[in-house]
Amino acid sequence: MTTLVKIQEIKALIKHRMNGEVAENMRLAGIVYKVNYGVSIPELREIAQQYVGDHDLALELFKEDIRECKIIASLIDDPAKVTGEQIDSWSEDFDNPEIVEQACSNLIWKSKYALSRSIEWCISGNELLRKAGMLIIGRNASDESLNDKIFEPYVDIFGNMADEVTDVYQSAMLYALRGIAKRNDGLRQKVVELCNSMSESENELAAWIANELLYEFVES
Repeated sequence: MTTLVKIQEIKALIKHRMNGEVAENMRLAGIVYKVNYGVSIPELREIAQQYVGDHDLALELFKEDIRECKIIASLIDDPAKVTGEQIDSWSEDFDNPEIVEQACSNLIWKSKYALSRSIEWCISGNELLRKAGMLIIGRNASDESLNDKIFEPYVDIFGNMADEVTDVYQSAMLYALRGIAKRNDGLRQKVVELCNSMSESENELAAWIANELLYEFVES
């Protein structure tokens, strides 16, 4: 079966499960795509199962201006075949929080290029790229094969942006800092020190992150 035929097959499966009400609710919530059929993530995972590992198909699917095709692309691609150029290209379509979460959590964090992009994106002025970078480092924080020193700069980076935290990446920062703190006592202490400072921030979102983590790692 050619890639084109597979794409046509996938589009038919997507349209069969379309939900206009869900798509409209997403639009009203600010999750905007050029085309969105409102298919649920569990249903997209079900569709993706028979195509897992098809790198060429993933590349072509992500080019489609369709929410469901892009998400399925992130579900089926082979992380070992993902290139830095591909990651950069896909990041150009990071137009809303959902596609950032799906692309990074399903695929990009597993790539050997992920960590270099992560720190680059975390210091970016783009809040969606910051979210992407934080999700990547949060995911990799559970990888015991990685050197702990990789994670140290992130604590300082997050501290430097504490007064700028937005609701776009608030949960991703919490996730990343929690993961870093769980790696060892030294990193936990660095996170706790940061949180003690952030808890007094005039930025309410930063203060909330700090208090959540202080409760988890100090008070509990």
